[in-house]
Amino acid sequence: MGPTMRLTEVLSVSDISPHMRRIILTGDSLSDFPENKESAHVKVIFPNPNSDNKEPKLGMYLGFKKWMRSYTIRAFDKQNLALTIDFAVNDHQGLAANWALGAKAGDYLGIAGPGDTKHPDLFADNHLFLGDITALPAIAATLERLPKNAVGHAYIQVPDKQDIQCFTAPQGVEIHWLVTPNKLTDNFLKGLEAYGSELSDTAIFIAVEASVVKQLKSHLNTNCRYDKSKLYASAYWNQKR
Repeated sequence: MGPTMRLTEVLSVSDISPHMRRIILTGDSLSDFPENKESAHVKVIFPNPNSDNKEPKLGMYLGFKKWMRSYTIRAFDKQNLALTIDFAVNDHQGLAANWALGAKAGDYLGIAGPGDTKHPDLFADNHLFLGDITALPAIAATLERLPKNAVGHAYIQVPDKQDIQCFTAPQGVEIHWLVTPNKLTDNFLKGLEAYGSELSDTAIFIAVEASVVKQLKSHLNTNCRYDKSKLYASAYWNQKR
């Protein structure tokens, strides 16, 4: 049995920064959408841009994954059936980014899921986040879920100073904005190195390009003591060679 698939409609579109577009979805299909899933992912199902049918085709059929991409639940308002998803835009092209740039109220989008939340331990003694702009919605949503007394550091790459966002985070979590168009910046590794070798009490969240994930995990395995059950490391995208 596959994931629950829902047809939703775009309620509103807003640009929250030069490289981040917020799209709020609604629809009666969200009436049984689970709460408290902020920072978890859904599979977003896009309509075929070359088809006259503006609704995405839902269901599992040959080639259906071609139209699906993973995105983060930024917020969900159960009372108003409003699901918020932030899309990184304006620095790449692709099915999702192109759709988001042209999205308007009344457009349709499919949603499958949600999955589980990803941060391995909200109540860990320390927290470390390493992510580029594609992971910003997941990191921001997770920081908002942490206990008020949480401590740690978050290293977040954004292409421009105007992409720096304001969101609620515990006072004890220091946010380092890495302002550079280079998503492969070595500042992620520098941030990890700055933590030292003792990370056994740290919940680690890594969400960057595939080669950077490999680099950071190699450093952890070679130089650090850490609890593998407290590590989440995922390639949010893969640079084409």
